[in-house]
Amino acid sequence: MRRIVLLFFLIAFSAGAEWTVLEKCKLVENQSNDADSFVVECATPYRGESRNRYRLYFVDAAETDSNSDFKKERLKEQAAYWENGDPDFAVRMGMRADLTVKKWMRSGFTVYTQGKYAPSLGAPRYYALIRINGRWLDEMLAEDGLVRIYGDGTDLPDGTSAEAHWRKLHELERAARSESRNGWRAASEDAAEAPQAFSQYDSVLKSTAWIYSLKDGRKIFVLGKGTLVTVLAPADNAQMRIRFEKNGTVYEGLCAKKNLDL
Repeated sequence: MRRIVLLFFLIAFSAGAEWTVLEKCKLVENQSNDADSFVVECATPYRGESRNRYRLYFVDAAETDSNSDFKKERLKEQAAYWENGDPDFAVRMGMRADLTVKKWMRSGFTVYTQGKYAPSLGAPRYYALIRINGRWLDEMLAEDGLVRIYGDGTDLPDGTSAEAHWRKLHELERAARSESRNGWRAASEDAAEAPQAFSQYDSVLKSTAWIYSLKDGRKIFVLGKGTLVTVLAPADNAQMRIRFEKNGTVYEGLCAKKNLDL
């Protein structure tokens, strides 16, 4: 009987847990980051740590690679959600969502968490909501057709019920679907736009260029015209990820395509 009472107390406490609001947060570059789970550093420590891992409520972004049996199965589910039978399509959507979230987060954001643990390997990971420029990140992703509406939900900090928020996400998703945004594009459209495999290559700068941090998008270096760099991969429509040497140290950063000899 005592165990039952204790279990009930723990469940009730968890359900009624208050929100902690963490402001002035920034994304921390980490190989485990994707569009729904990331390492974040905030001005105010949480549970004794300035850096923590957070997992979004309400949505699930596709995997960005297929290097395990678990991920391969997940990719099949994620592709099927978008009514597309190709797991590689889901990988492309996962990568697109990841790049999109990084761009949105560059200006900073606010984390709302109740401290509920999300399943993870290694360091603890907490369920959270993310607020960017007055909007919830899960809504932004659903609106762009970049996630499936799936997973754990919660009542929102402003008192909106979980049920009402689920309904809003599905409304946003219906609009994304009607406009064939990202994951909701027809398979034929995706095949036509599928990116070709990218091969790294050496290039020289056509003009003096600012180099931006991979971590937070800040300007970190100025490289002169004629500097030799290695182009690693596209970052978005306007930037490339590059590697270069400066004062005997090798760095990586983002460079505008217009400055590169492509």
